[in-house]
Amino acid sequence: MLEKIGSNPLLAGVHKNVSRADLEKACTEFESIFITYILKSMSTPIVEDGLFGKSNEARIVQSMFDENLALGVAKGGGMGLGRMLFRLLKE
Repeated sequence: MLEKIGSNPLLAGVHKNVSRADLEKACTEFESIFITYILKSMSTPIVEDGLFGKSNEARIVQSMFDENLALGVAKGGGMGLGRMLFRLLKE
C-alpha cells in the first residue's frame, strides 16, 4: 500500500537530515490534523443545533476545541497513524 521513501529515486536522501525527534513531532502533528478533520466532520450537525446556535463564535470555539482535543489524542497515542508513519519514514 505505502511504498518506502527510499524506493522513490526522486525522494531518496531527502529525509536524511531530519532528527528523530523532529520526525516524531511531524508524525504526531499529522495524526492530530487527521483527527481534527474527523472530529470536525462528526461535530458539524451538533454545532448547528448546539447550545450557542450557528454563530461564528460558536464555530470558532468548536473548531478550537476540536483542534486541542485532536492534539491531546495524538500525543496520548492516538489511533496509531503517527506511529505507523514514523516507522515507515525513519528507515
